[in-house]
Amino acid sequence: MFETEGANAAWSRGADPGAAFLATAPVPSHGASLLSRSADAAGVIERASSEGQRLGDVAGVALHWALGIPLAGILARSLSGRRKAGAASRDGRPSRARVCVRSLEEEFGLPSKLAAMSNALKSLPNDRLRYQQLMALASKLPKMDPELKTPERKVPGCLSTVHVLASLQSDGTIKWQGDSDALISKGLVALLVTGLSDCTVEQICNVQPEFIKASGITASLTPGRNNGFFNMFKLMMQQARALCEAGASAAAVVAKGGAAAGDAAGSSEEAPVPAESKEWRLPELRIHNTMARAKEQLAPLKPGIVNMYVCGVTVYDLCHLGHARIMVFFDVVARYLGQRGYTVNYVRNVTDIDDKIIRRAAEGGESAEALARRMEVEMQKDAAALGCATPTCEPRVSETMPEILSMVKSLEEGQHAYAGAAIESQGSGGLDVYFRVRSFSNYGRLSRCSLDGNQAGARVEIGGGKEAPEDFALWKAAKAGEPSWESPWGAGRPGWHIECSAMAKKHLGDTLDIHGGGPDLLFPHHENEIAQSEAANGKPYAKLWMHCAAVRSSTGDEKMSKSLGNFVTIRQALQSYAGEAIRFYFLSSQYRQPLLYSEESLAQAQERLLKLYTSLRGVPLPPLPVGGGAAAETEVPAPEAWQRFHEAMSNDFDTVSAIAALNDLSRQLLQLRQAAEACSVAPAAAADLVPRIAAQLRAMGGSLGVLQRDPEEVLRGGAAADQEFEARIDGLVAERTAARKAKDWTRADAAKAELTELGVVLEDGANGTTWRVGALVS
Repeated sequence: MFETEGANAAWSRGADPGAAFLATAPVPSHGASLLSRSADAAGVIERASSEGQRLGDVAGVALHWALGIPLAGILARSLSGRRKAGAASRDGRPSRARVCVRSLEEEFGLPSKLAAMSNALKSLPNDRLRYQQLMALASKLPKMDPELKTPERKVPGCLSTVHVLASLQSDGTIKWQGDSDALISKGLVALLVTGLSDCTVEQICNVQPEFIKASGITASLTPGRNNGFFNMFKLMMQQARALCEAGASAAAVVAKGGAAAGDAAGSSEEAPVPAESKEWRLPELRIHNTMARAKEQLAPLKPGIVNMYVCGVTVYDLCHLGHARIMVFFDVVARYLGQRGYTVNYVRNVTDIDDKIIRRAAEGGESAEALARRMEVEMQKDAAALGCATPTCEPRVSETMPEILSMVKSLEEGQHAYAGAAIESQGSGGLDVYFRVRSFSNYGRLSRCSLDGNQAGARVEIGGGKEAPEDFALWKAAKAGEPSWESPWGAGRPGWHIECSAMAKKHLGDTLDIHGGGPDLLFPHHENEIAQSEAANGKPYAKLWMHCAAVRSSTGDEKMSKSLGNFVTIRQALQSYAGEAIRFYFLSSQYRQPLLYSEESLAQAQERLLKLYTSLRGVPLPPLPVGGGAAAETEVPAPEAWQRFHEAMSNDFDTVSAIAALNDLSRQLLQLRQAAEACSVAPAAAADLVPRIAAQLRAMGGSLGVLQRDPEEVLRGGAAADQEFEARIDGLVAERTAARKAKDWTRADAAKAELTELGVVLEDGANGTTWRVGALVS
């Protein structure tokens, strides 16, 4: 660098090292990048610091050499200022290094390279020169591979799009990459990427980001970007700490494995007990209860058993994404409760008799029963494509008539129901039966709705004979040509609300532990269920009410609904995305918040899921040791990620935070594999730890219903991948590899362009190039 023979000779003779340096160092042009020279000058600064105050002159002169501006005036002003400040060395001379170089380093904990560049910026007389130098540094920033610019590496809160990435080097230091689509932000990225590369995690975490202001980077220089800088720094700290955690896990296993093997030195010292052996208990499960508008602890009526009823689909057409979100969410609820050791009785009904079914069947020239059976099968196909397990029971309304009639009769006998007048125009002579709403004093407590101004009644218009407009139908007199069943009130069919009360009672008893559904069912459907069930049974209907918010249309921000015609069917979405990607998309948002449908967001969710599969690629996956039960909690190799995951899921099924824990563990797994490839972790230890972390990642994903497929199969296009297609891809990858070795960049770029056109993503690593598909395939 700058430690020329003249300077070294001066040091060895005890001569003035600053003068020796100036005599031998070349004078740079004013247009060159002072920040890159300042980074190099850090070597001189480090030596000056190690030699003591007398060699501070070398550091000061080296820094001003890096500035590339006339030295005489600035040195005179600098020396004058330091003498006034009383900065003296052992021999009484001003110590330039102590004031000029080490001030920011000491105050803000900067490593030498970043300190040199920061001081270089600070020494410039105005913002214009600082701006020029940041631009020059940005021009030297190595290009970041677009494939590395994933959402988790994107810096939030920036006016521009900024990405940063840390990777562990073989010597234990960190190598940084970064990029921005705006030049000034790119200069700040380059400042941190250059200044923090080749530093240890401890050095990086010691840095205080406020140094940027002390360096002279003001709001006038970077308008609106200061918050973005701090967010970038925060993300870099998170990545550095994640590397540190991965290293700590590896170290624990290395110590354990080394002791088991007697390690190279032959030590017989017992290995330290790894953190994974510490006892940890699952947190209590708290669920947001719509009735209380607060989170409550799950306390089933029968210990160890959860009875959950969820309102299902009216099967007259293909299901849309609003239905899909509810299916997926309550499937996750059932899965997670099962993983925690509960026996889950999950009932989701099928409404197979309804006015909409009758109308649609008439339009298509088929019976209502035939349409309902056909659409029920399609609904089950869609649910399976989304990875939803079959509920414990899927009762049909048409098969629950004895229980429905019994409940209506009980309500009539208790004066909570009454028969209306016969309507001759309907042709059957049967009677409508209504629930007397004002006989139930607690009506409205779930929805917080008052009876004044609300009609609690039917889903569709019904006949007359009601005592009050808020009363709703329990039984409807049959109309000509419609399906009907015999009853004490004549031929007819059940009303919309009574069916769920009867099916829930038949399969789960008088009181449910959890009742779920969509937000549009809260009133009147769920409110009416409570009234008729509690009036009939004399017991609370449900302990906890859960409502999964709607999917909103991207066209008008309205609830996706068949009646509005603004829906996307599950079948349509499956034409472009795998069911697992759609599932992951839903779970990437908080279930009680409406989800605005976006193709872009769905594509991003698919890419994040593929990244998780990539971290599992090529890892032998043993039987999962963490399936369920308290004992398994002590066996996980990465207990912090395991705890974060369960804390999230135990907090009202916070799948957003749970996925964040998955992403962090996936990064640790990739970093550990990189460290093993670089031989910075013992191969035997990595061979033990990597499959165990992969198994843990897969087990956590299993709670969400993702990451259960073969990673290699997923990343190469699914089970139905064409062998001829795979052979073509392998050939193009080999062609590109050969071209790169021959430095034939034109041929290499052409091969990559063809691969990209085929929807293939390349991943270059230490062990060569692998490929994966750019979209998930079922």
